[in-house]
Amino acid sequence: MGRLDYLHAKIALDRLVDPGINARTVRTEIERMATAARDLAGHGASDIYRLAAVRNVIYEAGPWNDHRPFGYDHDDPYGQNVNNKLLSSYLETRRGNCVSMPTLFLILADRLELDVALSVAPLHVFVRYRPTEGLPVNLETTSGALPAREAWYREKLPMTDLAVATGAYLRSLPRKEGVALMATTVMESLTDQARYQDAINVAEVILEAHPLDVQTMVHQGSVYGELLRTEFYTPYPTPDLIPPNLRARYRALDHMNQTLFARAEALGWTPTEVAP
Repeated sequence: MGRLDYLHAKIALDRLVDPGINARTVRTEIERMATAARDLAGHGASDIYRLAAVRNVIYEAGPWNDHRPFGYDHDDPYGQNVNNKLLSSYLETRRGNCVSMPTLFLILADRLELDVALSVAPLHVFVRYRPTEGLPVNLETTSGALPAREAWYREKLPMTDLAVATGAYLRSLPRKEGVALMATTVMESLTDQARYQDAINVAEVILEAHPLDVQTMVHQGSVYGELLRTEFYTPYPTPDLIPPNLRARYRALDHMNQTLFARAEALGWTPTEVAP
């Protein structure tokens, strides 16, 4: 069985959010950019030249991007509009966030056979490159994919020592976990549509592949909380008003809500890590 292909996975997952995405158009554009990066780097180029070429085709205006370089979307930096996290949207608007920007860089760098992976910090995704010798290098794709020190991430995006030690943050994600991370957009889209049980089911699949994904644990716990609100807190102001035949359901939802937050906290997540 061949290894997971980031582009194929991203297109398939994005089409679960927007079935109208033209997969062929997205694939053609990515392959065009990858070819341009290979040409810029030159035959037999070193990792340094290939990395520079990927940066160039994304962030520098030129024929490789129709003189429309990609940049940061300051209006929606967190991708709170789920559609802004889709690769097709990024390719069209040229404005991305801390999900779409590392994803594009990852896909192109992977196609140039660079050893790259996704990594996460609180409410943030970036790319890690592993050279043939030496330690991995963090690449901050919202800022030209320039190197960023671990200390910089810990200053800008405070996290606990425990979260780093457990691998919840600042770790190169294996390919399977990286693809699972991409699937969080599907989970968020379902939540936005109030399809709470479907969102919970997708979260289960994500956590099976990526068991240290504390943000998905918290999101899933919050969805259980939303079910509690809609099914119980709103219609029944106090627990004693819940009909006897519904109390088992209430206890099960409450248990999952508390358990998921507790699991995330055990891995180093803190309640201060919430989107603005």
